[in-house]
Formats: sequence, C-alpha cells, structure tokens
Amino acid sequence: MMKKIIFLAILIAALAAFFASSHPDGLDKVAESFGFAEKAIDHPAFMTGYSLPFLPAGHISTAAAGIIGVLFFLGLFQGIKIFFSAR
Repeated sequence: MMKKIIFLAILIAALAAFFASSHPDGLDKVAESFGFAEKAIDHPAFMTGYSLPFLPAGHISTAAAGIIGVLFFLGLFQGIKIFFSAR
C-alpha cells in the first residue's frame, strides 16, 4: 500500500508540471500588491524557479524538480520516523 502511495505522489509531482501556470501568482503577487517586491534579495538555490539548473527550462525540468522534492521529503520523513522509533 505504501509503495502505491509513493508512486502516486511521484506521478502527481511529475504530471503537475505539465499543467502548472507559466505565470503563477502567490507571494510574488502579494509582494507586488503591497509594494515590497523591489526589496527582495535573491539567494542562490538548487531548484530556483522550480527547475533544475542542469536541465533546459521547461516542463521536464519542473517535473524532475517535483520528483526530487517528493523524494527529498519522503527521505526526511523516513529519517524522522526511524529517529523516533529508535527511542
């Protein structure tokens, strides 16, 4: 059952990239609306813009970033589970 859930999470992360808006709003929109967007400071990050630097920008790069994100958090939660079950 757990393998099916993990597979489904990875599948959703991969497919969602193809339906994502190329003009998302959210925090950037709020920052522009309230006039503090120009105060933002860019910091280097591995998956800036929900894409991977070693893949050409586009749906494939976004899908790969989503899959890596799912796997990262799966590993994080598994590590927390092991840590607390060992106690």
